[in-house]
Amino acid sequence: MEQAGDRLESAIARRVLDQLAQWRPTPRDVDANAFGLEGSMRNRELLAVMEALCDAGLVMYEAIVVRNRAPCFRDAVITTSGYAALQAMRRKDSR
Repeated sequence: MEQAGDRLESAIARRVLDQLAQWRPTPRDVDANAFGLEGSMRNRELLAVMEALCDAGLVMYEAIVVRNRAPCFRDAVITTSGYAALQAMRRKDSR
């Protein structure tokens, strides 16, 4: 079974953090399309990743609503801790 730590280090988590950092500090309503995710499992994977990121304090969102049978995260934003974690990931990648 995939652990929350695995989700935090996944490509989807990185994509979410990168995109939310670009929009920082403005909150946005986001779904799988906002992050360029495709495929049949994208909604389920995004839901699990967003939950893990929120539990870790890296992102915040007001609510999850369902639109067209897919989760949409209302007013999602990267936190200061999330931005710092993203910067650490980028430094690690550049080594």
